[in-house]
Amino acid sequence: MVGGRRGLLALLVLPLLVGTVPAAERTGLVVVAGGVGGVDPLGLWAKMLLPWTGVPHEIRDFVWTTGFGKLVRDVQDTTNLKARADQLAREVLDYKAEHPDSPVYLVGHSGGTGIVLATAERLPPATLERIVLLSPAVSPGYDLRSALRATRGEIVSFHSTLDRFWLDWGTTRYGTIDRVHSQAAGVNGFVAPAGLDAEGEALYRRLVQIGWKPEMLLEFRGGFHASTVMPAFLARHVAPWLRP
Repeated sequence: MVGGRRGLLALLVLPLLVGTVPAAERTGLVVVAGGVGGVDPLGLWAKMLLPWTGVPHEIRDFVWTTGFGKLVRDVQDTTNLKARADQLAREVLDYKAEHPDSPVYLVGHSGGTGIVLATAERLPPATLERIVLLSPAVSPGYDLRSALRATRGEIVSFHSTLDRFWLDWGTTRYGTIDRVHSQAAGVNGFVAPAGLDAEGEALYRRLVQIGWKPEMLLEFRGGFHASTVMPAFLARHVAPWLRP
């Protein structure tokens, strides 16, 4: 675990010095999708930090939002979400056609989790290696079965009971990305659909849900909405899920 001021300084400065993994050494692809409004720092931090933590893949920041500061429009514009999910699915399939043995990971934060899941639903079974959801702004009852089918490994979801301004008040008032006016899954996690058959139960066993704990304060994660995209959290909790 990275601790203390020196550890934090390293997380902030070293990625700027190290740079990205050389193209010839990249073994796969990680696509990250930030939240609504075009203000999410996930793409910036992921590109700088993940190569330094030993993630040996190309890192792409997929921009799906409709413009800077257009938070409510991004939440409610289902047409744009579907179009961007179609686009990303094509990009993933093109990459797999050229690199059939290379793993592809999708990482989404907040509203970006809606794009990540919608993309997975458009892909053939076992196309993706793993999906990571950070503070998901989709409803707790979102059916993950199609996304799980498209994934060889797990869907890993991080949530926090402290993340109530954006993912409780905000999603109750303006809706989740899947257009449900309720608390989002990023607060207390996902709930499996009722009456799952044997296949559904097997799929949901690959859902890994990780809730915020007070000891995460030592890793500079305060349990709030942007905490899951901060450098220390990405290094400690997200990067391990993106390595072979």
